[in-house]
Amino acid sequence: MNIKKFLFHNSIFPILILAAILRIWQLGSLPPSLTPDEAALGYNAYSILKTGRDEYGKLLPVIFKSFGDYKPGFYIYTTVPFIAIFGLTEFAVRLPSAIAGVIAVWLMYLIVKKIRLKNILEIGNPSTSLGKVGLPDCLKLEIIGSSLLAINPGHIHFSRGAWEANLALTLTLFGIYFFLKALDRSKFLILASVFFSLTVLTYQGAKLSTLIVIFVLIVSYWQETKAIITNNLVTVIQSTIVGLIIVLPVLISFHFGQTGRLNVFNVFSYPRPKEYLQTFLDQGNEKVGSLNYYLFHSEPLNYKRGIMSRWFNHFSGRFLFFEGDWQNPRHSAPNHGMLLLSDIILLVIGFNSIIRKSNKFTYFILLWLLLAPLPAVLSRDQVHAIRSLNMVIPLTFLSSFGLIDIFGFNKNLSNNLKKFSFISFISILFVGSLVYYLDSYFIHLSKHNSKLWEYGYKQMVEIVTPIQKNYTTVKVQQSFAQPYIYFLFYQKYPPAVYQKKSKLVDSGLIGDVGYVNKLDNIEFVPIDWSLNRGDSGSLIIGDSVRIPPQDSSDTKLFTLINEIKYLNGETAFRIIEIK
Repeated sequence: MNIKKFLFHNSIFPILILAAILRIWQLGSLPPSLTPDEAALGYNAYSILKTGRDEYGKLLPVIFKSFGDYKPGFYIYTTVPFIAIFGLTEFAVRLPSAIAGVIAVWLMYLIVKKIRLKNILEIGNPSTSLGKVGLPDCLKLEIIGSSLLAINPGHIHFSRGAWEANLALTLTLFGIYFFLKALDRSKFLILASVFFSLTVLTYQGAKLSTLIVIFVLIVSYWQETKAIITNNLVTVIQSTIVGLIIVLPVLISFHFGQTGRLNVFNVFSYPRPKEYLQTFLDQGNEKVGSLNYYLFHSEPLNYKRGIMSRWFNHFSGRFLFFEGDWQNPRHSAPNHGMLLLSDIILLVIGFNSIIRKSNKFTYFILLWLLLAPLPAVLSRDQVHAIRSLNMVIPLTFLSSFGLIDIFGFNKNLSNNLKKFSFISFISILFVGSLVYYLDSYFIHLSKHNSKLWEYGYKQMVEIVTPIQKNYTTVKVQQSFAQPYIYFLFYQKYPPAVYQKKSKLVDSGLIGDVGYVNKLDNIEFVPIDWSLNRGDSGSLIIGDSVRIPPQDSSDTKLFTLINEIKYLNGETAFRIIEIK
């Protein structure tokens, strides 16, 4: 079999290669720095590798205390073999997510192919839809779907960092695939249960996002689900028990209050201040408890208004196409949304196609899309790309349907010139959108967003480590960036040694993360230059606000060891020796 014929019948392979290149190329240096969570995942995996315990000395935990946010541990355990092979590096920490992203593209192919072979994905206009226009194998829906996911900006973005949500999404796709297989052979239900349950051990938000997927699958395939329950009750019970056993550690952690940052991010933790509400009511001479209050101004109504506002935000052009996660800019490429600009057209056509001839799978896609933002809209952020990451799959399905209809329309044009002109226009639009995104991510992200990625801590550790012993005290500016974890990570601090001295200090903010204040002679403290400038024999590290250049330039009193710059040239940290 020649290469051309092989690729024609195995079109998924070049797609997977493309997906791998977009997710793995320059993975260790782009994004430009590890986030604190990435460093924590990596160091805890390193600690497990070396000692079998987490940074606090707990033996093989399922839930990791970390910064006090109690991270589910599955991503950490998947990272262990990569650190064993590549060492404690940025590349090793991010590689599990990148591989999960490539696997997700493959699963997209498998899921759509399974559905298509059941002859239920012939959608849209009968004259143009798949299966009616004689499209070749290389243009079948599973190829289109996996191709679009391979180049999806949001999916690429979260595949290129140690984002637990990305691994959880891949596990979710495994669960969906085996659920669909279980409709024909119920024994696969156990595998579906295993993968769905593993999402909860991977990512905090999966507690809700996975329940949504399971609910939507059951509703969409209710007749088949009832048949499985009726005819294979033992398998259903076994699958349920297996799933409960897997998620049991998470349920237990809830009992002990280890809910991560639920209290911090939960929208219901933020009622309106009483003073604000009273001022608002006074404007209309209304009172709390009055009929008008319950009809128009009550707290439940306020919550609902906020939830609906955040839900619509996730379907806005600003979020999907033009800006991305504007409240958390680290979650998207600069000046780019979660989808390609060409998806604007594909989504419109795909949505029109999917609603004109619907079926159980398209019900599943639409209902999943409607509910997928819920983990994000129930939090305080106006938008949140990570918590709404599951949206990428149903949106990709819609774009796939749109592209298939475009190919069908082109095939039915009356002459070759029209066909060539039309497909050329679509190709230019599509390729232009992709190049625009690649430029935004691979060229501009580092310089544009290096501060948001906590750039500078690696450089700080590299500068401080060789001279650390020359000073009685090294004082590093404390922050929620958790500077201690960068010293553990980049110094490859022996886990067995650190476990004996690890201590997390409560930040004083209820439900939020804590701090580590000391590591050997390094103190992580708030920098007050008016006081610290007199710490003779110390090394002080802070930004230019905490250590003003104009007040630290006297060479008789201070020595500027180094000034670390963000990639845009602005000052990140100043390292000052107090004589």
